[in-house]
Amino acid sequence: MRALPLLTMAALAAAAAGAEEKKVDPKLLGAGRALFLQHCASCHGADAKGHGPAAEALKTPPTDLTALAKDGSYNADRVRTFIDGTQAATAHGSREMPVWGKVLAKSGPRQGEGAAATSVYALVEYLRSIQGSGATSAK
Repeated sequence: MRALPLLTMAALAAAAAGAEEKKVDPKLLGAGRALFLQHCASCHGADAKGHGPAAEALKTPPTDLTALAKDGSYNADRVRTFIDGTQAATAHGSREMPVWGKVLAKSGPRQGEGAAATSVYALVEYLRSIQGSGATSAK
């Protein structure tokens, strides 16, 4: 009799996990991919596996960005902090070094913190879309 409540709880947990999967606008993913290729691929590679043309020059090898969810979860907040510069990343230099948050705020047709936040969100969602794939051909 105890198996039934456990199965019910497992089914509810699985349904909740499926409901949490978000449908992301393909245009946002396309924008994220374009930003990735422009700003990240030189170190992380076009396939996001960490083998870009500049990777050899770094003290710390770039992360395989297709394996950020290898434990089964994708921590979007942590990824965002690495991109926007609020989390120190050894390969990117000290915390004072302007990383992508400040660069994105000063570039593109729309400028400012709002535009940077939108760009960072697009990158975060693009990286979510390629987890486990090893490819950058997300839609």
